[in-house]
Amino acid sequence: MSWINVCEESRLPEGTGVAAWVAGKAVAIFNLGKDGLYAIDNVDPATGVSVLARGLICEMDGELCVASPLYKQHYQLRTGVCIEDNALIASPFDIKTEQGQVLVLAKG
Repeated sequence: MSWINVCEESRLPEGTGVAAWVAGKAVAIFNLGKDGLYAIDNVDPATGVSVLARGLICEMDGELCVASPLYKQHYQLRTGVCIEDNALIASPFDIKTEQGQVLVLAKG
């Protein structure tokens, strides 16, 4: 596994998600300002469609989540687990900033 430089931190819009291609995988990256950066698989496990970066950010049961734009399942940004069906998981990715760059840990 290795850290992949995705972009400059200043290029990430706050309060929303963007999709990035990281080592052959579509990753949804969310910049939540003071609440930090999160990265999960961009593919919605319920549908197989790469759309989670376009979802709405919300809080449910005290957890920051993204609501899938298709059928509105809520995926926890920290763990990727679906609130409505814990068998559905959008795999989380480690993410960090270093010297103004956003880095995602590539899997596999």
